[in-house]
Amino acid sequence: MINVSAQRKVQIEYTGITEEDLRLLAASRPIFEQLADVVVDRLYAHIQKQPYLMSIIERFSTIERLKETQKEYWLSITSGVIDDAFIENRIRVGLIHSRIGLTTDWYLGTYMIYLDIATPALEAASPDRWRSIVHALSKMFNFDSQLVLEAYLQQEQQQLKELADTRKQLLGTITQTVQELAGMVVELDEGAQTIAETAVSTSQAQDKTNQLLSDLRENIEGITEMGELIRDISDQTHLLGLNAAIEAARAGEQGRGFEVVANEVRKLAGSSREALERIESRLAEIEAKIAEVRKESEATTEMADRQAARSQELAAYVQMIEKITKELQKWIDLTSD
Repeated sequence: MINVSAQRKVQIEYTGITEEDLRLLAASRPIFEQLADVVVDRLYAHIQKQPYLMSIIERFSTIERLKETQKEYWLSITSGVIDDAFIENRIRVGLIHSRIGLTTDWYLGTYMIYLDIATPALEAASPDRWRSIVHALSKMFNFDSQLVLEAYLQQEQQQLKELADTRKQLLGTITQTVQELAGMVVELDEGAQTIAETAVSTSQAQDKTNQLLSDLRENIEGITEMGELIRDISDQTHLLGLNAAIEAARAGEQGRGFEVVANEVRKLAGSSREALERIESRLAEIEAKIAEVRKESEATTEMADRQAARSQELAAYVQMIEKITKELQKWIDLTSD
C-alpha cells in the first residue's frame, strides 16, 4: 500500500514502484525470512574486507549489532507499505550514517553489493518468481538510495546553516571587537599625545628648575662671600674696639668718654658676629634643602625622560593596533559581500 503525499507519490511512480510490487514483496516475506541470515552474513563478510568501513564500525558499533539491524531492514522491504513512517525511518538512518562519516559512495555502493548477493539467493529459493522479486527489490533499493541522498543533503544543508550562523556570529564578534579597538586606538593615541606633551613639559620645567637652583646656589655663594667680608670687618671692629678700650684706660678720666664708644663698638662687633653666625646657619640649612631639591629634581627629570621614551613606545603600539584594526575591517568587508 502506498500512502504518501502527492509529491512523494510522483517520486515513487517515477522510480517505477507499484502496488503490485509491494504485494509481491509482502507475499515473498517467508523467502526473505529464510534468506535473512545468509544474505546479511555474506554482506558483512564483504564489508569486513574494507578497512575504512571497519574503522567506522569499530568506532560506533559492532558487527553483531549491525547484523541484527540489517536483518530488520531486509525484512522491512516486505512490509507491503510505503508511508510517511517508512520514509522518515529511511531518512533517519541516512542522517545517522552521514553524521558518523560514512560517505555516499560507500553507502550507495552497498546497495549493488546487496543486490548481487540477494539475486542468486532469491533465484535458488524461488525459481519461478525470482526475476520479478529481484526487479521489485531493485526498485525499492533505488527509492531507498534516493531517500539516503536526501538525508545526506539535509545534513549538508544543516552543516552549511550552522557554518553560516557561526560565520555570522564570528563576524559580529569581530566587528564589535574592531569597533572597540578603533575606540581604544583613539583613546590610546590621545593618551600617548598627552603623556608625551606632559613628559616634555615636565622635562622643560625640571630644566628650568635646575637652572634656578644653579642661580640660587650662585647667589648663596655670593652671600657666603659677603659673610666672610662681614666676619673680617667684625673681627677688625672688635680689635679696634679692644685697642680703643686699652687706650681709654691709659688716658684715665680724659679717656672715659672714648671708653664708652669703644665698648659700644665692641658690642656692635659682637652683635655682627652673632648675626653672621645665624646667617651662616641659615645658609647651611638652605644649602642642604637645595641639595635635596636638586636630587629630587634630577630624579624627576630622569623619570620625565623615561616617560617620554615610553610615550614613544606607546605611540608605536597604537600604530600597530590601528594597522591590525584596519586589516580586520578589510577582512570583514570582504567576507560580508
